[in-house]
Amino acid sequence: MPDVSGRASLSLILQSPLSGPIVALEKVPDPTFAQKMVGDGVAVDPVSDVLLSPCHGRVTQLHSSRHALTVTTPQDVEVLMHIGLDTVALKGRGFAAKVAEGDVVKPGDPLIEFDLKFLARNAASLLTMIVVTNGDLVAEFRPASGVAVAGKTHLLELKLGPAARKPPPGESGLTAGSEPIVILNPAGIHARPAAVLVNKAKSFSSDIRLVREDAPDKTANAKSVVAVMGLEVRQHDKVLVRAQGPDAEAALAALVPLISSGMGESLHAIPKGKKPGPPEAPPLKPPRPVSPDKNVLLGVPASPGLVAGRVFQLRREEAEIPEFGEGFANENQKLLAAISQAQAELAELQERMRGRADPDKAAIFAAHQELLEDPEMIEGARKALRQGKSAAFGWNLSFAAQAAGLAGLNNELLAGRANDIRDVGRRVLRHLTGAEKPEIEAFKDAVLVAEDLTPSDAASLDKTKVVGFCTTGGSATSHASILARSMAIPAVAAVDPRALSLPDGTPVVLDGDKGELRLAPSAGETAEIQERQRRAAAVRAVELAAAAEPAVTRDGHRVKVVGNIGGVADAEEVPRLGGEGVGLLRSEFLFLQRAEAPSEGEQESMYAAIAKALGPGRDLVVRTLDVGGDKPLAYLPMPPEVNPFLGVRGIRLNMLGAGLFRSQVRAILKSAGLARLHIMFPMVSSVVELRDSKAIILEEMGRLKIADPVKVGIMVEVPAAAVSAEGLAREADFFSIGTNDLTQYTLAIDRGHPRLAHLADALHPSVLKLIETTVEGAHKHGRWVGVCGGLASEILAAPVLVGLGVDELSVSVSSIPAVKAAVRRQSLPACRALATELLSLLTAGEVRQRLAAFAAESAKGGSDV
Repeated sequence: MPDVSGRASLSLILQSPLSGPIVALEKVPDPTFAQKMVGDGVAVDPVSDVLLSPCHGRVTQLHSSRHALTVTTPQDVEVLMHIGLDTVALKGRGFAAKVAEGDVVKPGDPLIEFDLKFLARNAASLLTMIVVTNGDLVAEFRPASGVAVAGKTHLLELKLGPAARKPPPGESGLTAGSEPIVILNPAGIHARPAAVLVNKAKSFSSDIRLVREDAPDKTANAKSVVAVMGLEVRQHDKVLVRAQGPDAEAALAALVPLISSGMGESLHAIPKGKKPGPPEAPPLKPPRPVSPDKNVLLGVPASPGLVAGRVFQLRREEAEIPEFGEGFANENQKLLAAISQAQAELAELQERMRGRADPDKAAIFAAHQELLEDPEMIEGARKALRQGKSAAFGWNLSFAAQAAGLAGLNNELLAGRANDIRDVGRRVLRHLTGAEKPEIEAFKDAVLVAEDLTPSDAASLDKTKVVGFCTTGGSATSHASILARSMAIPAVAAVDPRALSLPDGTPVVLDGDKGELRLAPSAGETAEIQERQRRAAAVRAVELAAAAEPAVTRDGHRVKVVGNIGGVADAEEVPRLGGEGVGLLRSEFLFLQRAEAPSEGEQESMYAAIAKALGPGRDLVVRTLDVGGDKPLAYLPMPPEVNPFLGVRGIRLNMLGAGLFRSQVRAILKSAGLARLHIMFPMVSSVVELRDSKAIILEEMGRLKIADPVKVGIMVEVPAAAVSAEGLAREADFFSIGTNDLTQYTLAIDRGHPRLAHLADALHPSVLKLIETTVEGAHKHGRWVGVCGGLASEILAAPVLVGLGVDELSVSVSSIPAVKAAVRRQSLPACRALATELLSLLTAGEVRQRLAAFAAESAKGGSDV
């Protein structure tokens, strides 16, 4: 009989911590557990509500959300118990811990009490996983089957290997270290991968350090974003992970593959047999350019566009900061309260950006939230508090020092993140000093001039007044510049400091393409640019006024115009701008830039809100999760691929991670009835993939007792799908052509390649021929075809797409009125003749030249000729 007394033995029995049916780990609907990324073990579907200790040991980790803990046995076996799926999102609600970290427990001791009914309503699943996270100590796992009784059933028998041991008396914890890890991230470990790494490191109680192999004296607290960025790790650098504490080995087991897989960023693996080259030189801050023309102030192009306006100097008023405080306890409480208020503001900003279908921009403010919790920054402030300083004084001292440290780095990308620290720091400081929230009250046609512009500043700009901005600091890679590009506001960074001495109201021309601020423009130049801006605004006004009218050609042919969206705010805009529905809901906005997958409940709420915003009379086409390639998931680490765009992405990843896919399908199906629901699969290349995916939808419809049929279609993004469209149309209800990927796969050009991207033109005749083939194959079986890629939003392309027989154009929401107007200017015979003509051309340049001439003819009313 195995020994369960706690003495070292060859076997270890884990009693069931809960009552309920025993479920094999492979059947858990979460790839993290099912694929045993965390460790091996078993699951229980609980009917009891108190988690009991399965063995003798010590509580070595208790998650802050109280949904999971680890008990380490005397043999050093780490037993992780995780109650439910996606329960971390409940933030402790429904859980009551009965133990604390460090407590010694025996079999049957209560560990966590939880509210079964609450979890059943709010968690993705009640399944509770019991896994061994350091499986190298175990030679054999023998799980039980059937139904378990808490505290009585022998749930898991472990045959221990020779490495299992009892720690010597007085040992404070295990020490573990990794082998060197090559960093493959193109920009090294910058803010976003650092945030992903830190988020994971914080889930362990051990002290975890990141070390540069070429500078072993340089180490960073792996739980601090600022410290990790301060290491200035570049692509092809090598790092090591060192951990000390009770869960050191588990920390390494989680962090090493996370770092190797890119920490949520797309990688290109080093081909087999090839050694990594020497580290590339970091992108040094460029020397400040100076123009020989005294009326031209040079900088760096940050956001394209040409505007005429007047200088508006943005100057900050620094709040008065008292140096001394009212004792550590009081000042620490003030600091934590201010940080909490700042967190709430950032959460609201993040949701606003997600609602605008801007997940990348939302991620900027998610990174800011991570900075607010940075242990190095908080501890820096607390050091000052212990010396009698006020919370405001200590915080200001700490964030200013951290920002200065990053600003002094040679790597332009990392140095640019100093502004993010200042942004976060000032946000907290405002709450500590009681200062009012700064408002940028610019006059009309203002060109903002400032030393720097924070992401918060950029996100709050009033586009009806501000036509552009330039800063003496920053760069094209700063988060303020990224936001400017997303908002279509021209911007110049690192401009000549003389700009700061220009009086308010000075007439200027800002050229975001060239990176110039031109002084003393002639009256003619200013008038011409402003007239161009006025004409464009007038055209937009006319298009908006007619937005509700259908997109019908002059001879009566109707084309459906719908929107591409990524959130509720976009969905609300679709009807206002005349959209007839949604042709592409990019569901990945729910999954990207986060540490854990969204719960089924969170997804269901979002899909329902979007469907309600559209209403039952409009189509809602939901694309299932489209990640992999250039959109990896941090919580679903995958080994680097030599060519990720030809690897596991789109529908292939969905089928491999079937638990995640099924959860999404169920959440989507629950919105049926709120709008005309369509489900669309990405990156389909064969009928087998389509059939397998449809089968899962039918199974889940049966489980949910949904009788009304749901339309199921595919994205046509690879040439294989286009050339076999006629066969696929026998199985699919509709097609939507993703011209961005179809172009890169047809022309064998990475659309993100710095030297070749300009050649990836969707108007290339070969791409147009594939669109024609797709339409012909679909129409043979009465299926409709839409285009949802970037080409659909291009006004110049509307006539040829109509001429090729495309039934629906799914465009960026803001483009809906303009695209509808473009369709109304045409006649179907003229569009068909144009399409036939363009298919005979040889280059994308020739196609664009002919389309430009056709547009000029249409403007004169000559499209029937």
